[in-house]
Amino acid sequence: MNNKFSLLNRKEYPLTDNLIVHIPLVSEIRSSYQDELEYYKLVSVFIKTPCDAMVELDDIGIDYTQVKEYELFILSMMSLLNNKSEISSKHWKMIFPYSDINNWNLTLKNDDYVIVDNNNNVLINSNIYMSLADLLRQIVSTEKNMEYYKVPEEETRRYIIDRARLKQKRALERELRNGKKSSSALDGVILLLVNNHNFKYNFETVGQITIYDLYACLRQIYSDREIDGLMSGYWSGNVDLKKVDSSKLNRIIL
Repeated sequence: MNNKFSLLNRKEYPLTDNLIVHIPLVSEIRSSYQDELEYYKLVSVFIKTPCDAMVELDDIGIDYTQVKEYELFILSMMSLLNNKSEISSKHWKMIFPYSDINNWNLTLKNDDYVIVDNNNNVLINSNIYMSLADLLRQIVSTEKNMEYYKVPEEETRRYIIDRARLKQKRALERELRNGKKSSSALDGVILLLVNNHNFKYNFETVGQITIYDLYACLRQIYSDREIDGLMSGYWSGNVDLKKVDSSKLNRIIL
């Protein structure tokens, strides 16, 4: 993450005076399969990069390497704001608890598109957007995908796009063939954690913590496990700690 926000044991984060971001409880997201699906779908509008959308951009004749992150966000928001009636207030408030999407508008200020409310207060501009995207990525524990952004060769870009398109097609075919919905993004994490003796929650109580805290616990347990492995190797004479990056021996992951 480029920016670190203090999110442990917090339910919301005031990004600006006009924009407060909610950090949902696990129980909020997992109250139903649809709630989880809609939450991540909305979050993706704010965190996806041109690399994430390379296939969709290619479908409309746009080279993803020529699109900036904020430009992609504006394109996505144009579509979202044109379909406000389809956005559930419940799901929207899982991200922005004090802001109604019906009061969000896209306008030009200083030759740049910005999101404003009905009082013309700026909610999101290019600078705020970058911080917002980083914040939401930190909440849902994902990294910015810019892996193939700087690929100068057109032939290589075409190969990357075609491979991504094929991967999407196969995933859809597999889902249709099996007749199953996409798996929950949280089920595997919860299953692993509640079966670890260092995790103090069970299936009934895990819903009481935020999604950020859930992933923070996961990272902490993985870190402890890695350090225990290194120390076991050291005491058995198989690991030279002088050759290990000191950061890998820090048990505090925040």
